[in-house]
Amino acid sequence: MIYRALRHGLRLHVLMALLCASHVYAAVPQQPNFIVIVADDMGWSDIGAFGSEIRTPTIDALAESGVTMTNFYVGPTCSPTRAMLMTGVDSHLAGLGTMEGVQSENQLHSDAYLGQLRDDVVTIAEALKASGYTTLMSGKWHLAKEPNQYPSNRGFDRSFSLIEGGASHFSDAAPLYRIDKASYLEDGRRVKLPADFYSSKAYTDKMLGYLAELDAQTPFFAYVAYTAPHDPLQVPDDWLDKYAGVYDEGPAALRAMRAHKLTKRKLIPRGSEVWTPPTFPKFLPTYIKPWSMMDELERETSSKPMEIYAAMVEYMDEQIQRLIDDLARSGRLENTFIVFLSDNGANGATPLSYPGNTRDWYLNEYAQSLDQQGRRGSHSYLGREWAAVSASPFKLYKGAIAEGGIRSPLIVRGPSLGKNTISKQVSHITDLTATLYALAGIDTEASAVFADKIRPEGRSLLENWRDPKKEVSRTFATELFGHGAVVSDRWKATNMRPPLGTGKWELYDLNHDPSEVHNIAAENPEKLNELIDFYRGYQRRVGVIPPNPAISVSLGDLFTSECNWYCQTVTDIVDFIIALWVRFSVSQE
Repeated sequence: MIYRALRHGLRLHVLMALLCASHVYAAVPQQPNFIVIVADDMGWSDIGAFGSEIRTPTIDALAESGVTMTNFYVGPTCSPTRAMLMTGVDSHLAGLGTMEGVQSENQLHSDAYLGQLRDDVVTIAEALKASGYTTLMSGKWHLAKEPNQYPSNRGFDRSFSLIEGGASHFSDAAPLYRIDKASYLEDGRRVKLPADFYSSKAYTDKMLGYLAELDAQTPFFAYVAYTAPHDPLQVPDDWLDKYAGVYDEGPAALRAMRAHKLTKRKLIPRGSEVWTPPTFPKFLPTYIKPWSMMDELERETSSKPMEIYAAMVEYMDEQIQRLIDDLARSGRLENTFIVFLSDNGANGATPLSYPGNTRDWYLNEYAQSLDQQGRRGSHSYLGREWAAVSASPFKLYKGAIAEGGIRSPLIVRGPSLGKNTISKQVSHITDLTATLYALAGIDTEASAVFADKIRPEGRSLLENWRDPKKEVSRTFATELFGHGAVVSDRWKATNMRPPLGTGKWELYDLNHDPSEVHNIAAENPEKLNELIDFYRGYQRRVGVIPPNPAISVSLGDLFTSECNWYCQTVTDIVDFIIALWVRFSVSQE
């Protein structure tokens, strides 16, 4: 009862800040302000508004005072999504057909696989700046290899950015990849982090400082790209035990609990099956004991990363509240659209999946003891069992074109929008960019900024945000790592290469089977062929080049513990079989 009252009180505080903003400035600019907040690797069902056990009173209050989109789609991984958000075009057309460092040999010659933004696209910061906006950014960029693509050179007036895909959340700035580095820049110049740096707080502090510099008359676009809850999973020491004991029932129980609450909230159809992550036989090093067979230490070791992950999400939520409070105090809140989303699903991989990382390096570089997890010098990660909780009830996780990889919550609060409403409109990340342009009064067909550039391809969601009952048909495709999908209203066609899939096209009715567990391709051949034809056209339009050699998955990347000669032999045999399977599947395409 105390917990419930406390949570209610927090939500009430946030709602009061949203609904009762003071009027400090007499003049309100006609063009609205925008704050776009992106979480990093946060799963679809991780927020309280969706029934999660994670405390997110700020995000929940945004949902209560705005519109929640439940069928909103992003890219399968970080940089493709961010490229589409920044440009409003497909990730291939923006230069991020795949992530930097994982291009196959046959993709290196193509502008679709540069690994950074292309020069022939316009960023939303550039377009809004040309229309009189002050443009601000704080957080993860992940769209540049060269200085000409840094935020300071792509339209942002002020920027504090982590250029790479991730790093330690503390001042040591330890990189994700052994062969990489972590570069923090302010307005294009490298900066040294203060000793008390923690990512979510530091990004918020910077944005608050930038907002304080603004005059009352100039509209602004603020992009806050948190690196939470991306691994390494880390929080300040006084947050380490915030969720102690919450996950003692194990991942299967949490998946079922979340699915039950999602059903009660009518966010998924009644009777939806919950996708279960695959299990491995005991003789493989990837074997995970059933929860009922684990001893107390094994359970604690398993659940600790999820506890830290949850604390990271709540800490980020607290920082978002600081932004909202500042807007309310300054009188800007009433004319500001606040958008919250995640860049992709939760990460089920281990740090060994990152380019250049090795088992020996990981075990020697990072603290491995249980009491050090979540602190500076550690590199905790969710793993596939707990990532499936974050994605519940969906299939798979970050990196996959399944729902667990590409469906994100989107919550928007702003002037003239409905309150506490749910939109089931099928929509894409490029639609968000198109909507912001519509709200700012920018005609991308007529604007000189877009002359001789690739124009945005999304569709404005504004009418749906104002009245969620106004839905329109929407079809789009996505591709990454050779896996392809088409979403067309209730239908979804997928083709995932082994070992994630069979390499054959499958069809799902998301209205009845959002977890993609019942392939109905055989019963609906005409619909499947229609969507395959759409995908072929998409491939030609954006320049998809399936990776060759094909991207495979090593069994050894799925666990980080020591691996003796027997373990390595078994891993090598399995990897050889997987490689043959992948090669055969690709030859049949």
